[in-house]
Amino acid sequence: MKHISALIITFSALLTLNVQGANRYVSDQLFTYMHSGPSAQFRIIGSANAGSAVKLIQNNQGSGYSKIVDAKGRTGWVETKFLTAQTPASIRLPEVEKALKAAQDELKTIADKNQITLDSKQQTLSKHIKTNNQLMSQRQDLVNQIKVLKTQNSQLQTRIDNQSEEVEMQWFIKGAGVIFAGIVIGLIVPNLPRRKKKSDSWA
Repeated sequence: MKHISALIITFSALLTLNVQGANRYVSDQLFTYMHSGPSAQFRIIGSANAGSAVKLIQNNQGSGYSKIVDAKGRTGWVETKFLTAQTPASIRLPEVEKALKAAQDELKTIADKNQITLDSKQQTLSKHIKTNNQLMSQRQDLVNQIKVLKTQNSQLQTRIDNQSEEVEMQWFIKGAGVIFAGIVIGLIVPNLPRRKKKSDSWA
């Protein structure tokens, strides 16, 4: 009988893995009971809520139970299937939500910066368009002024040409008058009676 007991103890020891201090979490169940020994036959000493962090001391593959220490410092045994190395959803969710909010805040910051840059570029573009329109309007005004000045210059040139013709005609008439007067004088003067000179007599 002693040999059988020794074999059982040895076999249990081989099946028991010493993983003292490993972090584990109670899986996403409502809760699991903690027993005073590695089976449901031992009395219940408490319960571990889903997502709570525990320290894994050892697990017994033969019984399917693991020895843990919970956050309250209680030592007990729970079914190994209710333990997981993965962070439970109850803990991951706030972290994911926090990361999501941080990403959203960053995206909003980027969007705000992009909007500010876009508004600035739109304002600059609007100024350029306004300046361009003003320059185009000034150009059109200058073109219109040039057209008016060309018309006025053409009219003035016509008046100058007409005045030149009038002056030439006046000079022509005056010259003709002078010539005519010269001819008349040349014809009349030789035919005018001449005065006889008085002869000087000496007594």
